[in-house]
Amino acid sequence: MPAPSKSAREVLIVRAPLPGTADKDGFAATLDRLPAAAEIVAILAKTSGDGGPKDTSRAEFVAAASALVVKRQATAPAFVVSGGVEGTTAPHALIVARHPAHRTPGKALAVGAAIGPVMDLALAGTATQIEFARDATRAALREGGFANPRDIHFVQIKGPAAAKYDGPAEAAIGRARAATVLGTMVALNELTLAQARRVFAKRDLSVWTPRVSVSSAAEFPCHEVIAFGHAQGWSGPLRIAHGALADPMDLPAVAKVLAKLGLSATPQLSKGDRARLVACLAKSGPPPDGKLRGVDLALTADPTQSPLRRIRGGLGSLIAAATGEPQVFVSGGAEHQGPPGGGVFAAIARTR
Repeated sequence: MPAPSKSAREVLIVRAPLPGTADKDGFAATLDRLPAAAEIVAILAKTSGDGGPKDTSRAEFVAAASALVVKRQATAPAFVVSGGVEGTTAPHALIVARHPAHRTPGKALAVGAAIGPVMDLALAGTATQIEFARDATRAALREGGFANPRDIHFVQIKGPAAAKYDGPAEAAIGRARAATVLGTMVALNELTLAQARRVFAKRDLSVWTPRVSVSSAAEFPCHEVIAFGHAQGWSGPLRIAHGALADPMDLPAVAKVLAKLGLSATPQLSKGDRARLVACLAKSGPPPDGKLRGVDLALTADPTQSPLRRIRGGLGSLIAAATGEPQVFVSGGAEHQGPPGGGVFAAIARTR
């Protein structure tokens, strides 16, 4: 058999259970199953914390996972970690790796990852953050060998949020998410920098993208970016599809994305289709008027429960029901990520 082309790479994605932040056995066992030549480039995780500003489970997981990864490679992967597993969502990690492969015709799933420079947290939620996010995303596109931003299907980012803020914490975190997604839209050639700055200043949520999902927290001072798409020079059976959600109950949009991958959610994936499904990535947020299809959700009726947690649990359960898979990466807070009151959804699956 001829040696693999040095320019050909293949993406590997494996799931690891995370029943508890301190439970590293499942994650470690999953790492051990990776080929020796595989380089881990990114790790996405849903932890069992509450996902709020004081959630320590995110940083605890990154510390534990980093200690295991460093034993097998010198390079640090990008991390995108989101707390909150409401509804039927299960805590889990997606380990994204790549290894040398034989070149095949056409395009296959490609991934690029980058960790941007440390940003002063005083800049989080300001227009300056747009440029930090833009530059980190561009670095991820270069790292993945994407010749054209149109080849990108989904960009998942963890960005910094302010450590100190005036007013509600969620509002400050939302501004950081907004700046980050607008910067990513600039990198994807969906907006110019001047347009992004105007949208940010006006807080114009009518401008949105179906290709970006952003999480923000003060414990991570860098923009960590994972870009998924299709590109030449990549091989393997994995493909990705994406789409926008009109609202957190948009089951037809979820089914449409799955159908692009040859998966039939009618009403739920068969056992065979479910075996081909590798990852589900989703984002949504509370509707601006608090209503879902004309019905008041009473999102503020219980002050002890964040509206983000309710929406996150609802969307995660919807996707789990459609796929039969509870390990769904779903996060809340969707400024410019899908239409207002809606969100975004992407799925990765193996070809037949």
